[in-house]
Amino acid sequence: MRILKAILRRLTGSDIRALRAEVAELKATNAQIAEVVMNLNHDIRSGSEASLPLFLGYLDRLRLDADTAVAAAETIERQLAELRELSERRSEG
Repeated sequence: MRILKAILRRLTGSDIRALRAEVAELKATNAQIAEVVMNLNHDIRSGSEASLPLFLGYLDRLRLDADTAVAAAETIERQLAELRELSERRSEG
């Protein structure tokens, strides 16, 4: 908790704006990954049976990467919410 308070003392509005920009960029990347996965999934389903196992392995890795990116974005959003809440409490008190 002490470390978080020390970080909050050093945070400025530009830091929070930069974090928001990072989150927005991560969300855009996640959307792009989701679109690629959906297109790849469609291609796999309509593809030939002989090459299907190769594509399925690639698809699983891509899904895992997408899940990791989503989890990272959610973690950043939670941290931003906590920082915002602590900042509001500090400004009130």
